[in-house]
Amino acid sequence: MIRSVTLLLFLIILLVPVNRAQSAVIQTALVQTVPLKKQVIAATITGYGLVGMDPLTTANINFPVAGQVSRLYVSQGELVTKGAPLVELLLSVSDALSYSQARSNLDFARSELVRTQYMTDQQLATSSQLQQARKNVADAEAALAAQKKLGTNVGSRLIRAKFDGIVGHVSVAPGDRLQAGTTALQLARRDRMKVTIGIEPEDMGRVRSGMQVQVSSVFNDRLIVPGRVEKVFGMINPQTRLVDVTVTLRSKPAAGLTPGTRVKGSITIQNQSGYAVPRRSVLKDAGGTYLFVVRKGLARRIAVIPGIEGGGRVAVSGRLIPGDRVVVLGNYELREGMATREQQP
Repeated sequence: MIRSVTLLLFLIILLVPVNRAQSAVIQTALVQTVPLKKQVIAATITGYGLVGMDPLTTANINFPVAGQVSRLYVSQGELVTKGAPLVELLLSVSDALSYSQARSNLDFARSELVRTQYMTDQQLATSSQLQQARKNVADAEAALAAQKKLGTNVGSRLIRAKFDGIVGHVSVAPGDRLQAGTTALQLARRDRMKVTIGIEPEDMGRVRSGMQVQVSSVFNDRLIVPGRVEKVFGMINPQTRLVDVTVTLRSKPAAGLTPGTRVKGSITIQNQSGYAVPRRSVLKDAGGTYLFVVRKGLARRIAVIPGIEGGGRVAVSGRLIPGDRVVVLGNYELREGMATREQQP
């Protein structure tokens, strides 16, 4: 009996160091950390929409005279360079007659001036009659110049692009007869695009004109074009159930986006500079908002005040020290003062 008790006590003594070692292992937490950094956090609102042509820089191509479309050189959506032919018009018979009549009127007025000048020299006409004859010539010359400006002195008229652009709506086809002033097509500047994106109605009050916007194609997120909010609409679009926001793109980079491109717009509504940490490192319990940092291998709980969020990071303020390493993985199991060992990402 005494031998059995002695043996039992010996086994208990042997097991005590093992239990202590296991306890030490349990008290060491495996964590992953990132260095504490200062940076600017941008709070953004994201919307989706389409690139369109800016109506303020879109030119309506029309003819000042009536005629028939003889040739159409472009189609909707086509890229054209300055000087490229767009559309050609054969003048109507009435316009050709108008030029011919103006030409005849000028010839007649000039011959009458010569005759009146001769009559005046012979004292058979008065000076007032000579002045009237001179006025008739001036009026006839002005009328003929107006016809030339309209292009009625040629059989056809060709309109060329006045700038590099994108052909918008085309409303004519070869053979169509047009009245004077009828719009044949629209030409938009390639470097002056406009974007309309939709945002949630509850965000409408947070967006204002002039805010910076980063616009990117949903098919190519590497193509990013900067812009600014131009206008925020005050009602919900019945088709999208969102509030429309128009964005003006900066001139040169805008050429990378074409009308009809589906885009994402990130509107910067606020900037904050300071310590920024990954969103998953910030925790909250009954004691408040906090995060863990590792100092000399030990976990330290730091109370923080969260700020704005953006890009998966949160601006925080608290008793943080430059050089702290913020725990981003394994922080749920930590306690104040617990020993840690670093897990490589």
